[in-house]
Amino acid sequence: MRTTVHPVSAGDLEVVADAVANAHVVGGDSGRALLDRLGEPAPGEPAFSSDFATTTFRTGSVRGEWVAAPGTASSGVVLYLHARRFQYDEPAGVFAGRLSAATALPVLLVDYRLAPKHPYPAALDDVLAAYQALLDQGIPAKRIVLVGHSAGATLALSALLALHESGRPLPAGAAAISPITDFTLSGDSLIANRGKDTVTDAEVRQARDAYLGGANPAAAPQSPLAGDCAGLPPLLIVCGDAELLRDDATRFAQRAAADGVEVSLAMWEGMPHGFPLLPTEAARAVLDRIAAFTAQQLTAAPPASGDRPLTIRRIGWAACEIVTQRGTRVLVDPYLAGSEGFHTGLPQSPIHAAELARADVIAVTHAGYDHRGQALQIAEAGQATVVCGTALFRAALEAGIPVQRLGPMVSGVEFHFRDVTIKALPARHESSMTVDGQFLADEPQSFLLTTADGQRIFCGGDTSLSEDLRTWGELYRPQIAILGVGGVWVGAVKVVELPPADAALATRWLGVTTVIPVHYPPNDPAPAQLAADLAAAGAAVEVAVLDFNDTWTAPPRADMALDQQLS
Repeated sequence: MRTTVHPVSAGDLEVVADAVANAHVVGGDSGRALLDRLGEPAPGEPAFSSDFATTTFRTGSVRGEWVAAPGTASSGVVLYLHARRFQYDEPAGVFAGRLSAATALPVLLVDYRLAPKHPYPAALDDVLAAYQALLDQGIPAKRIVLVGHSAGATLALSALLALHESGRPLPAGAAAISPITDFTLSGDSLIANRGKDTVTDAEVRQARDAYLGGANPAAAPQSPLAGDCAGLPPLLIVCGDAELLRDDATRFAQRAAADGVEVSLAMWEGMPHGFPLLPTEAARAVLDRIAAFTAQQLTAAPPASGDRPLTIRRIGWAACEIVTQRGTRVLVDPYLAGSEGFHTGLPQSPIHAAELARADVIAVTHAGYDHRGQALQIAEAGQATVVCGTALFRAALEAGIPVQRLGPMVSGVEFHFRDVTIKALPARHESSMTVDGQFLADEPQSFLLTTADGQRIFCGGDTSLSEDLRTWGELYRPQIAILGVGGVWVGAVKVVELPPADAALATRWLGVTTVIPVHYPPNDPAPAQLAADLAAAGAAVEVAVLDFNDTWTAPPRADMALDQQLS
């Protein structure tokens, strides 16, 4: 278990002291007192954010809201379970809107049934129904993260235990802020922190009685501490050390860790129950911590290594192997050898398909043999996911590649794998192949590959010059481009989709600092022509000319170096 204790600032202590004093004079409802303070700005940001939009969510009898801040991605969703003692609703602006902004993901705020009218297990049943509805929509379980606050944190942990017990797919992870995990109320902090917290002992006991009805307070899943945690996904447990329920958080974290669960416990000094709603630095830090946890679980990527730069190795005619800073291996257009149709006379690579079986992703821009090449052979030899158009998708299925390892792509679609996002962009070309004697055509694509560490690589595939390239440069600002600049003679024509002069203009439009030319035979003048045209235009662009099996290593980025110094 990883435990982090965050120190408190003097400014936060002043806010907390005032919150505690006021919470105890509002008719026994400390939550109402905290909500009344949401108009007070946190450092650099409003505590109550209205910068989001909502739409209605319905599944059976369960209701909720989709909450989305501007710029949210489609790489996953957050299922958020709100606070307020199991007995009150929570508006989206209290926490869900800020959670969406912090994680850059849409947030499903579940309006679970409330106690005491609907005691346990009504709320838990609603949470499980909402989760199942997301699965039924086709959202993979590993693209869902549960986040719960206070009562909602209890529900999140209870839901994990219930899902595991029933054998249903588990989410990628869960973040629980200040949960009640033991309804027998046996934690020492219930006594040690009396008078320090925003909530009182009487409130905790009232919430328990209203929620449980006649259910056993010592049993799981209603009391998560009593459950078997083995097999649960990674957990982030958050609490303040001035909370009455501090020990509920710490004891559950210890229990889960002892059962083999990956657990991070984050504790904030001096913070009371509900502190993520206060206008404090700690509240902002909690959101940042949840955002980082969520991103880590959705990518399932190893942490960044300051010693490993991004590398690009040319492995064939138009083929490259990209290895990210976190070790993910992506093959792009892995033609290595052979002939098919008019794709004859191409230079053969010294690299064999079996040597590339460790690839994680195989990205094929179009179905032409000089680009798809040995993609299916490599996939069959390992466990790589094949990202491709619809023609190769069909061929891959017929070759026995499981659909779970296929990513069918058309323009605009994004594929996510660990620390890599691949976005399909339309290319000016044609894409076709023959499957079982049937001619198939689909949409040729260029790919924008973005890593979690901020590297953006434009993989052109086969594309001719168009204003699209200027648009991609303005929208996505890639730093590196892999462009086809040559070709081979077919009959009376040398087939070159992007001649060096056009490639130089494309490079400038894309705004990259490095271009790696591919798609040309050995001893071809195309790379020199490209370099000359860029120099004549005054473009300060590195032209990285690679023979087969040569590797280009990305230099450290200035902004990354600054981040490392600051950390």
